[in-house]
Amino acid sequence: MNKLKIIIATVAFLSINVLSQSTDVTKEPGYVDFGDFTAFENSTKVTEVILDEDLLSVLAAMSDENDPNIMSILNGIKLVKANVYEISEDNKDELKKRIDEVDSKLSSTGWKRIIRTRGEDEIANVYIKLNNDKKIVGLAVTNFEKDGEAAFVNIVGNIDLATIGKLGKKFGIPHLGEVNHDNEEKN
Repeated sequence: MNKLKIIIATVAFLSINVLSQSTDVTKEPGYVDFGDFTAFENSTKVTEVILDEDLLSVLAAMSDENDPNIMSILNGIKLVKANVYEISEDNKDELKKRIDEVDSKLSSTGWKRIIRTRGEDEIANVYIKLNNDKKIVGLAVTNFEKDGEAAFVNIVGNIDLATIGKLGKKFGIPHLGEVNHDNEEKN
């Protein structure tokens, strides 16, 4: 019985130690707070993807046998988050306003816009956040298609843009698979 108590105490101590070492991804420089989406939860079609560092490690290990490049793609990524909402008459003005607010916030806080599309029916922005070593530590994508969907995507961690489109395609993350689409078509 004493050995069981020692084992339980050791496991508890190690669990607390591991949990205390996990990082709060919201404190990372590449994290974007898109705001509260509960007002859009009643949209006809809603897609939410949240892959944290632990889950990404598991996915990388599972995918490693079939696609050895996945491990290198996921190495250093701490969070992949996507919120996609079907646009309706009820939510289109609020979603467009949210896209504009995020655009303004990122533009004024040191994010670099690398893609901007503004048209009558579509708004799209792709931002990157660089650290002091000029390495990409965050990617944010916002997209609004008048008769389609609004998407908010954030990737936090060490990012290689050449492989980010592959990540979106591999895990079926809407609008992320298109990030490097133009470069792939040219190659």
